[in-house]
Amino acid sequence: MNFKKPVLFGVILAIVVFVATTAAWMVNPAYVDIAALITVIVLTLVLTKLYVGKVSVATKDMLMASIIWLIIAAVFDVAMVVAMNLNFVTYYSNVLIYVGYVLIIVLALAGHRLFGAKTAATAAPAEAPAK
Repeated sequence: MNFKKPVLFGVILAIVVFVATTAAWMVNPAYVDIAALITVIVLTLVLTKLYVGKVSVATKDMLMASIIWLIIAAVFDVAMVVAMNLNFVTYYSNVLIYVGYVLIIVLALAGHRLFGAKTAATAAPAEAPAK
């Protein structure tokens, strides 16, 4: 498995989620969780569609790619907590952070099922049995 595209897509996912949550924080801090979850849902499906369209991926490889995306998002999370001098315990006591992490994996696999099934079905027709 080539790690170049999953890492690139993971960085894009993390940056866009943090831009959306920062913009939501500027409007009203109460909207941060909602903005993060909506951005994770939409962007994970979009990036999965793009990834499956560019690379022929098995389910196992898509699981590995989604775990890479999760790790990159977690690293960006820690960097943000350190950069903004937030309290780690308070920040990570928010359950919706973990929901977002799980959503990344679940939606990447669901997107693979949705978008990957079409490419696999059109790739090669099954051979007819000999008579």
